[in-house]
Amino acid sequence: MGTMGRTMILVMGCLGLLAAADEGEAQRRAAMREELDLIAEQVRLNRAFTLIHELVRPSVVSIHISQARWQFDHLRDVDVGEGSGFVIHADDEASYILTNAHVVLQMNQAREFIRGRHNAPVWYERIRITTHRGESLPASPVGADIDTDLALLKVDHPAMTPIVWGNSDAVQVGDYVVALGYPLRVGYSATFGNISATDRSTRWFRREGGYEAFLQTDAAINPGNSGGPLVDLRGEVIGINASMVSRGGGNIGIGFAIPARLAQRVADDLLRHGRVHRPMIGIQMDEVSSREAREEGLPTAVAAGVRVSLVLPGSPAEAAGLRDGDIIIAVDEVEIVGIQQFRVRIATVPAESSCRVRVWRAGAVQELEVFPVTQEELTRRLQAGAQLRAETSVSWPHYGLTLGRDQHRGAVITAVAQGSHAARAGLQVGDRILRIYDHGPVENLADIAAMDRRPELVLLVYHRGHPWLVRMRR
Repeated sequence: MGTMGRTMILVMGCLGLLAAADEGEAQRRAAMREELDLIAEQVRLNRAFTLIHELVRPSVVSIHISQARWQFDHLRDVDVGEGSGFVIHADDEASYILTNAHVVLQMNQAREFIRGRHNAPVWYERIRITTHRGESLPASPVGADIDTDLALLKVDHPAMTPIVWGNSDAVQVGDYVVALGYPLRVGYSATFGNISATDRSTRWFRREGGYEAFLQTDAAINPGNSGGPLVDLRGEVIGINASMVSRGGGNIGIGFAIPARLAQRVADDLLRHGRVHRPMIGIQMDEVSSREAREEGLPTAVAAGVRVSLVLPGSPAEAAGLRDGDIIIAVDEVEIVGIQQFRVRIATVPAESSCRVRVWRAGAVQELEVFPVTQEELTRRLQAGAQLRAETSVSWPHYGLTLGRDQHRGAVITAVAQGSHAARAGLQVGDRILRIYDHGPVENLADIAAMDRRPELVLLVYHRGHPWLVRMRR
């Protein structure tokens, strides 16, 4: 090979090396651009978290609880608790702050609310709030709802900045959230995380007949965060920080928040009336497992539901056409997977509004429109119906009860003697006795007529929209 040939081979080799180097450089630059794009997304997310903090912080307050106690022969204010809250409404005279009931109401060591006169929960004596500017202001009670663990306070400070409510129904697992509040006496904090689950039940407030369909998050919720807002990337409140699961008292990534739709419904009632007018439809229910759902032939997309075991006569459920044995699978297009979730869905229906209930009946899906009524109105209807519908009756004079029987399950209470054992137990006309323990379900009056001779009765009673165990001794 001549000199010219060797030169050509050398030049072509160099060109190949240069081309390979250019290709490697192009790949490296492309990788750098991808990394920059990823960093830019992270920068935008960080900026969103910063904006959320700046937007919502003026609405978040610290709550301080104290009681007057004797110490060394002197009556002094002693700090007994703390929590967080946020402004939901303000006018030219005052501002209103929502928080957890367990922050401002007294509880015993078993986490049960202490009751006072007329069985009402007991507020702490002195409640103060501290704003983001460091202003310390006295707060007065407006109302509380222990069934949802929510309470409303009033501060004589006009035009504080209220939050904006978000749509907790739209929340999905994996969504970014920010938990705001004043934990562990360290001052204002914002922690970031994700939604880990929805419609969680902790069973902590079931003893109060509570409503539990929590949002679960891994955003840090520590002691002192209770009552603070959980917000989404739009800076809107989707939940109220309520509790955490912990083995040592600190956060381990399992926190729970009351969904905003339920909290907003309760807060509106507390603001307008000082108490909650709970929507109810008048049914008793049983859980339907996924196995039972398959056995019932429900569509494959339906994982579970709740079975109607009793439709109360005169109730909104009866008026809407619900029947014993119906399986409720959705309310307002939201799939129903359990009793607690269903109760929360009904409890969020706005006053004087209806909801669409989807049921599985006789192998087909049906849609029903139900108009919930308040607990007070449901009780009135049941009492009126008890007098009209009872076909036969039996008397328990030793307990002060008269019972009737109609076409529905159990025995309906048609009269309660004043000052009787039944009256002291809180039983009312319209309540329905479903079961007598050591006897079984109530199926006819003849079988239970002699129960009045017993020195003690333990009854399963449908009372004020809930099944309760009632024990009476004479």
